[in-house]
Amino acid sequence: MLNRSRRVDCPQCGGSNFWKGDPKPTDELHCRYCKAFVTTYDSYIHDRIRNEAAQTLARFIESDSEQDLMMLREALAHPARRSATR
Repeated sequence: MLNRSRRVDCPQCGGSNFWKGDPKPTDELHCRYCKAFVTTYDSYIHDRIRNEAAQTLARFIESDSEQDLMMLREALAHPARRSATR
């Protein structure tokens, strides 16, 4: 599910930063350690959505190609078995 921690690492120093409250899309997050600009809330949300969508798709798209090839070879090698199981 979505990352709800709202944690963002600073690109400058690597420090952990967090959104607090209910930020507006234009609110900027600045690092609490080095004070560098990190991101806007709108950019943060769009990045989270893209990352979560990519992870979800990867879980469904990943397949074991070796296993798939083995099953295909078996089916092609013994066509009588396939029609007998129908």
